[in-house]
Amino acid sequence: MIVRIGIMALRICVVLALIVGILLWANLIPDGIVMIHMLLGLLAMIALWLLAFGIATAAKGRNMGLAIGAFVLGLLLPIVGLGQLSWLSLGSSHIVIQIIHLLIGLGAIGVGEMIAARYKRNNKLA
Repeated sequence: MIVRIGIMALRICVVLALIVGILLWANLIPDGIVMIHMLLGLLAMIALWLLAFGIATAAKGRNMGLAIGAFVLGLLLPIVGLGQLSWLSLGSSHIVIQIIHLLIGLGAIGVGEMIAARYKRNNKLA
């Protein structure tokens, strides 16, 4: 049950954060919406950690490596996300930081999907 809730929350949060992030990146919405983007990112991190906890404590198919990777990736989300607020003043390299942040977010959904699939396969969830 924890994995089902975690993956659905992760999917919703990442998709919404991606939409808001792209709109912010393209300057199509006001900068005040950044707080919503940050909240969605925080919720995505919590959902990813929930999935990591689920796979780390699974009765069958426990995978500590995947759990640790998900935890580290979840930790990188706010570090890079919040860090880019100060790093963006670096000049022309700010696009690289934004792309790295985007890739970490996409990596979070990928790792979350891997955890959910592995958990489902090992525990025969419908």
